[in-house]
Amino acid sequence: MKTKNWLCMSAIALLALALPLIGGTFAQDRDRDRDRDHDHPRFEDHDRQAARGWYNEHHDRLPDGLRDRDRLPPELESRLQAGIVLDHDLRHRIHPVPAELLERLPPCPPHHRYVIIGGHICLIDEGFHVFDVIHFELNL
Repeated sequence: MKTKNWLCMSAIALLALALPLIGGTFAQDRDRDRDRDHDHPRFEDHDRQAARGWYNEHHDRLPDGLRDRDRLPPELESRLQAGIVLDHDLRHRIHPVPAELLERLPPCPPHHRYVIIGGHICLIDEGFHVFDVIHFELNL
């Protein structure tokens, strides 16, 4: 009887010690899933609408990077997409996003920035990884 009680008490003690670890694992999985969204930031539909609205309001006086003459040649245009790392040619075509447009976009995640490349707004990180692109049709 003493052995049976000892085994039962040991099992309960082990279970009591294991439960916080199991709960912590679930919490870690939930945190990792939440962080995964931050690892792959994207423009929302509202952001795209705000950017296009700004573009339409300013199409007569567009800044560097958004003018017709800044348009990318087809071979570079095809390389500008989410998931790539900007190559040397595309990095040299980066222009800052105007302050008025930045006001309409949400703040960038840490270590990211908005840039204009060849008539498009891109969300990139410090390593020049492209996370998302708003493509504008020039010549409206």
